[in-house]
Amino acid sequence: MSHARWNLLRTTAILWGSLLLAASLIWLDFGTVSEVAIGPGGLVNLSQAVGLDHHHPRHLALFDAQLSVTTLTPLQLVIDHLNPNLEFITPLRNQKTPLDDAASSNLQAVLSAGVAAYRYLGLPITDTHGLIVRDILPHSPAQGVIRLGDLITAVNGLRVSNLLNFETALTSKPHSPTVTLVLERQQVGAPAPRRSQVRVPFNEGKLGIVIAAGSLYELPNALRLEIPRALDGSEGLAEALAIIDSVRHLHLNYPLAVGLIGVVKPDGAIQPVFGIAQRVAAMRAGHLRYVLVPSVQRQSAQRASHGTIDVIGVTFLSQAVREVERLGRAITPKEVVR
Repeated sequence: MSHARWNLLRTTAILWGSLLLAASLIWLDFGTVSEVAIGPGGLVNLSQAVGLDHHHPRHLALFDAQLSVTTLTPLQLVIDHLNPNLEFITPLRNQKTPLDDAASSNLQAVLSAGVAAYRYLGLPITDTHGLIVRDILPHSPAQGVIRLGDLITAVNGLRVSNLLNFETALTSKPHSPTVTLVLERQQVGAPAPRRSQVRVPFNEGKLGIVIAAGSLYELPNALRLEIPRALDGSEGLAEALAIIDSVRHLHLNYPLAVGLIGVVKPDGAIQPVFGIAQRVAAMRAGHLRYVLVPSVQRQSAQRASHGTIDVIGVTFLSQAVREVERLGRAITPKEVVR
């Protein structure tokens, strides 16, 4: 190989190598990966944000931890994996639902906690069972007719409450070009759900909706829950305690600041949440001394607390109330968020 040809090959290799290196650095700094980082965000004092008929809890600070969700570049992914307070997930859908949408998972969690609180207080609640619409496929017959969060209570004149009788009712009129649905629609700010009957084209046996068994609860009109946008990311346990203390003040001898983590089902059962370590990290950074978590996540929360927080596991809302009252009667220093 001649000297000139060798110089040409070397120059070409250096040029392509430089281009590849530059492209790699740009991708590392500005590219995206199919993961997002979940980190500890701020704390929200629910005793100030949640109240009934403008009444708020007294002597009780209820803190709920929000989570920060950050899209990552490849370089951030490598660096952030060294941070023990971050958790990484692969998102299934890049869709965010606003809080004022009735289908918002956060709003549903707050309403579920409200139902549990009202039941704990012995207040009357009317419930309607059916199939709740969780998703609507694009370009499907249901699009524009059915909304996320609608509760389907009847199909072709037949009551439905589970997937089996839904399928039976759906095929009850095999030659009809449409399906008649009775819907209960939740609307934020409305005193009661609105019932409507709609006809949906039956396109080869597919409506294009994702459904699951669910219930719609009508709460007493005298109780109005104030939910600001700052609660986005909340899971319900703090709201339930705030509602109960607003109506019937808990028995506390001393002011108490406590963190609350958990999803409250309408029957009062407390279920686990996503990002337990990150939520506890936010409460640890806020210098909270006590935190109530779902019993099944107590060990994970205890590890995340690094021994600086008294982690208490609870299984039912009634148990959470007893634990808060126990802490509020104990003669011990009560740290507050600084």
